[in-house]
Amino acid sequence: MAGEELTNLLPYLSVYLGHSDFRGTEYYLKLTADLYPEIISTLEKSHGYIIPESGVDTP
Repeated sequence: MAGEELTNLLPYLSVYLGHSDFRGTEYYLKLTADLYPEIISTLEKSHGYIIPESGVDTP
């Protein structure tokens, strides 16, 4: 929520939780309904051009 990059913070979280590697930490990471709108908004701003919305029907 603070705009921090999760991949940069993952090593700290892993050590804090006492995991020996990142796979153990990644297993417990889940998207929550509270974070979902913010994630979509952030992704649309940074990557929305990749698959743009269009009002055109394709055959």
